[in-house]
Amino acid sequence: MERQRKHIPHIGRRKVSDKPAAGEVACQDCGLDPMCSILEYAEEGSQVPEGVLLRRRQVARGETIFLKDDPFRSVFAVKSGSFKTYVPKVSGFDQVVGFHLIGELIGMEGLAPQRYPYTARALQDSSVCELRMESLSNTGYLLEELQQGIISMLSAEVAFNHQLITTLIHQSADQRLAGFLLNLTKRLHSRGMRQVEFQIGMSRSDIGSYLGLASETVSRVLTRFQKNGLIQLRHKRLRLLDAEGLAEIAEH
Repeated sequence: MERQRKHIPHIGRRKVSDKPAAGEVACQDCGLDPMCSILEYAEEGSQVPEGVLLRRRQVARGETIFLKDDPFRSVFAVKSGSFKTYVPKVSGFDQVVGFHLIGELIGMEGLAPQRYPYTARALQDSSVCELRMESLSNTGYLLEELQQGIISMLSAEVAFNHQLITTLIHQSADQRLAGFLLNLTKRLHSRGMRQVEFQIGMSRSDIGSYLGLASETVSRVLTRFQKNGLIQLRHKRLRLLDAEGLAEIAEH
């Protein structure tokens, strides 16, 4: 059964520092940046009405920001933390369809059908910036400008998904896990997170659901990777020790 969403108060467009805190993505590295640049949110004189962009909404671990089939209203960007998206199943075994790291967008797939095709749940204490798509018409900007911002976000999302799919199309469990771990770190690096160790909130069963593997298989392969000196994984903190070794496994 779905856990009820906790009420998260809307922050609105109050004074918020644009300097990222520890563990936050910088605005220029965020997936919402194409639209925020058009709306001039970084400018002191921006006249965008309050409530269009809701910044740094805190989401506790295990809380959802929307449920499958909820009416589409907003696109979310992960400011800190991480989320999983999944399709609930009657059997109780949810199908994980994605993991969303800092700077990445959640919910764009709901734009066309006007309903979210999955549930989005925080894997750890996180924060999001929410762009209220239904309020864009009240900003005073030309329709062509707003459409260009949406197209830019969609184009980046399509390119990201294509890259992700091509990275994870492998046959063996070792290849899938190696490609998955390399992809996680590459995505974090692309968002300006250059540290060598990362917090990952997903469980073995979530990873298995996403990659089409049993959770026991995921645990067994990760243990083997650690024994072979390829990774270090402690309390969901991941460090790649031999990226070249993982790449060799993923590509062969």
